[in-house]
Amino acid sequence: MNNKTILITVAGPDRPGMVSALAEVVAGHDGNWLESRMANLGGQFAGILRVEVNEARQEALLTAVQSLDSASLHVTLLPVEDAVAPTTGRDVELELLGQDQPGIVRDISRVLSDVGVSVQAFDTFLEEASMAGGMLFHAHAQLSVPTSLSTEELHERLQELSDSLMIDINLADLE
Repeated sequence: MNNKTILITVAGPDRPGMVSALAEVVAGHDGNWLESRMANLGGQFAGILRVEVNEARQEALLTAVQSLDSASLHVTLLPVEDAVAPTTGRDVELELLGQDQPGIVRDISRVLSDVGVSVQAFDTFLEEASMAGGMLFHAHAQLSVPTSLSTEELHERLQELSDSLMIDINLADLE
């Protein structure tokens, strides 16, 4: 059995049945739904999933998924190499909280990139700051930190940014 892995991304106005339609297409072509991330972002559905399918059924699956593409739903496909090199490093969790302001993600991601940290997962949201007024920016990330960089050193690098942006950043080793 020669299986191939495909990444499928979908985006469009959220409505009931979108995940079900994708699942029907995948299952209808004997595909195996391996993993996914899906969310409603501002009334729009956005998702990415990784599917494994027999090479003989791959073209039919791709055609069927592409048939879901319409003016309101956009679908993209990306065949991926089955042998993915594992990330090296330690898993570290990042939590961030502060007054919302433009550039927080850019500034944090620049520091992480500069020290060789890979972002494995990244979630953000805003909420009203009931006591202080304005909006609070929350971020949660799972990071792969090079073994040559201690969590304490990473925290020091981020703390410089934390002070200038007036945000709280917490790191925790996941192992």
